[in-house]
Amino acid sequence: MKYAGGIMVSKSSGSLIKQAWWLLSHRPTRVYQLARGYALFLLARGVRAVWTNPGITLGKNVRLQKNSSLMAEAPGARITIGEHSVIYEDTAIEAYGAARVVVGSSAMLGGLRIVSRYGVSIGERFLSSWGVFIQDYDSHPVAADLRGQQVQLMVSNLRPRFDGGAVKPPPLEGWDFPGETITIGNDVWIGANCTILKGAHIGDGCVVATGAVVLRGTFPGNSLIAGNPAVVVKSLNA
Repeated sequence: MKYAGGIMVSKSSGSLIKQAWWLLSHRPTRVYQLARGYALFLLARGVRAVWTNPGITLGKNVRLQKNSSLMAEAPGARITIGEHSVIYEDTAIEAYGAARVVVGSSAMLGGLRIVSRYGVSIGERFLSSWGVFIQDYDSHPVAADLRGQQVQLMVSNLRPRFDGGAVKPPPLEGWDFPGETITIGNDVWIGANCTILKGAHIGDGCVVATGAVVLRGTFPGNSLIAGNPAVVVKSLNA
């Protein structure tokens, strides 16, 4: 016996046919989901055969369901995905400015969003659950006056406009998206709905528990990390 797409199947052709018929009869939604997923992998690969982004490097056998999941701002941002990694359609990785986002080999990325202006480095065999958010910079000022100016700029720059082109507010000064790089080691599992923020350094073999908010700091390898703000709950070496 073996597993295919989360379903146990037999190696014999007769049994495969019977199980395929059973699936079509009893679990048509699951069959549709599997077929659609494989089709997305193939379609995205076909598009990459005729169109490439110089800021994005994919290793051998990377399975990516949507090329739009990866966005590297020209000309300086770079995204590198290690070989044999799988990136599902609900993942988004965005690199801006001169940011470098590197994901190691054999990573499973689903329901993950990474937004970088500095650098995010993730090791091999990384596993993300749903709703994981990783960002290495502050998007908005804490000071209310600066934040108000920024929001006013955002509102004014949005298109379309329906007011005949009102005068834009002056450019925001004194704000440059402060941040720090993030590093995540090998064999790390990030649970559902976790947030990893600037300056976090997570060692090899760690597990980040569901809902944790990991702030700036160094977390030793093989630790269970939990809470808001996250702390080391215990060592996984025992």
